[in-house]
Amino acid sequence: MRDISQIFAENIVHYRKKLGLSQYELAQASGISRTMISHYEREGILPPADRLQVLANSLSVPVFNLFREREKERKIETDLSGIDPRSVKKLRDILSLSPEDRNDLYRILNKMLRKNQLEKLQQPKNEKT
Repeated sequence: MRDISQIFAENIVHYRKKLGLSQYELAQASGISRTMISHYEREGILPPADRLQVLANSLSVPVFNLFREREKERKIETDLSGIDPRSVKKLRDILSLSPEDRNDLYRILNKMLRKNQLEKLQQPKNEKT
């Protein structure tokens, strides 16, 4: 079985890269120095409990995800390399919001998407008349 500090280090790297963040950008988002981010990732140093929550929030994951093995998750990852870079930047910006603000934004997006879907469904009816 792998050591918990190894799992933690791999997860920090994984979730940071999944968001497309550099160590510097994660440091800015979390308020934790880039040097400490590097220590967490390379040496598997575990941060104090109060920083765990800050780090998890900055990576948009629950704290327990930083300590769990991701074997199944590795199999279903999607290649996002074909996504427009502007969209990736916007996603990074969204993920840097507080959870409350992010939820508000998701609600707005859901309403817009539903409206768009309804308009698409009604288009053929309007075109026939």
